[in-house]
Amino acid sequence: MTSAVRLGRLVAQAVAIAWLLYVATSWVLAWTPADAGAYFDAATRLRSGADLYTAASPEAHEVYRYAPWFAYAWIPLSYLPRDAVMHGWSVAMLVCSGVAVWPIVRLGTPAAVTLAALLGAFLLETAMFGNAHPAVVALLVVAAGRSAFPVAIGVASSVKLVPILFVGVWIGRGEWRPALVALATALVLWSHALLFDLGGYVTDPGTGLMSLYAISPILWFCAAAAAAAASAVLVVRRSRWAWVAMAVLMFVGPPRVVLSYLAFLAPALLATLDDGRSEI
Repeated sequence: MTSAVRLGRLVAQAVAIAWLLYVATSWVLAWTPADAGAYFDAATRLRSGADLYTAASPEAHEVYRYAPWFAYAWIPLSYLPRDAVMHGWSVAMLVCSGVAVWPIVRLGTPAAVTLAALLGAFLLETAMFGNAHPAVVALLVVAAGRSAFPVAIGVASSVKLVPILFVGVWIGRGEWRPALVALATALVLWSHALLFDLGGYVTDPGTGLMSLYAISPILWFCAAAAAAAASAVLVVRRSRWAWVAMAVLMFVGPPRVVLSYLAFLAPALLATLDDGRSEI
């Protein structure tokens, strides 16, 4: 390894760790778990018999886009003081962020530490707002490479939708059982939504946030199509890197994303490494 390569790795690692520390500092200065309010309020609406899905600006923190079960799970919490619950949930998401990146840190390589720092920063920023995203990624990380992975994908897809793309890897390999389990789990968890008025369900991507959609819908469509095509090629070839390709598609494909969507690279990498061990 040349000195230039070593220096490049050190610089990349230093930048990633510095960014993580910056976000951690921001947590203290700008801790506003507003996203958790959407879950609390959704549970409150269920208790009062109001509509679960209510029309709102796609940029509003109070928008509830998840399957009904998640709101039902929040009903016991809705009897407690709202601010205390929101901040407590945000701290729990901080813990989930650590759970999500710890297996990557344990790999011990400079590249792994750098990746873990970057993904940790993205998740930490999301946890600051009380979003459930760190819990979804942590669930997938813990289950990756295990028999529970298909069920975990189904559950995760009932909250963040895009993890269902992982099913494409199994379909491409002809591994129908885990694919069907993941799809069935997601379907069962989402089917209850049909009992509610979906007229207020927010599907507008709004500004798109970090998606290329925010720059140009045409540019976004071209990039999403290219990422989908690349993923399809790797799936057809039964490459173990198809997991990573699907994770990239989860960030490039949706018209509305934030940087924390890149954290799906964590379970994808673990699934890829598990495939590698299986081939030995």
